[in-house]
Amino acid sequence: MNPEQWVEAVEGVMEAHRNAKNAPDIIRYFRNQFGSFGLKNEDRRKLTKQFIVATKQFSQKELVETIELLWSRCEREFQHTGMELIDHHRKKFDRSIKKVLQYMISHKSWWDTVDFIASHTVGHTFKTNQLRQEDLYEWNESDDLWLIRTSILAQLKYKSYTDWALLQELIIPHLDHKDFFIRKAIGWALREYSKTEPNLVLDFVENHTMSGLSQREALKIVNAGKMK
Repeated sequence: MNPEQWVEAVEGVMEAHRNAKNAPDIIRYFRNQFGSFGLKNEDRRKLTKQFIVATKQFSQKELVETIELLWSRCEREFQHTGMELIDHHRKKFDRSIKKVLQYMISHKSWWDTVDFIASHTVGHTFKTNQLRQEDLYEWNESDDLWLIRTSILAQLKYKSYTDWALLQELIIPHLDHKDFFIRKAIGWALREYSKTEPNLVLDFVENHTMSGLSQREALKIVNAGKMK
């Protein structure tokens, strides 16, 4: 089975399980930017699990071709399947993974795919040196807000392994950013790290000017602890 046949097979099974009742609500949820088969995530995963397993022998080139085909499709379930496909095969890639991840982040961009890619695949491949600090800095300096958001969220699940100095360097240039998704990412990244180092996060917030949204998000856990 080649990439085109694989995508057609995935399309066939999702089409067979299309939920016309759910689709309009999902499309509205994504602000009418994408189509939808009306499938809930858990249902889509059950339907596509066997197909992802079937890509075991796919080469890097075939995986990249598959991603491009999935990203060319209208329904959002294709991109959700693609992000999980690459995460499943992330160990097959070397430094070349940057190009495909950047493509996925920068095309048909919205928080649902970007946040998964950032916190899962980017997070994992940064740990294994498939992605490097220079890549996060490059994305952080981009004009693409989704690449900026990804650079900030890359260490989201790192807990005590978070490079605090790096996280600050990625956040500080964007403290006055006007976009909701960047402000939210700053607060989210700080909030997650506050679970590990609340005093460092509190000190950072007290010593830097940032949006109210970023500050509220950053201190949610810290402030909740103070109220106990």
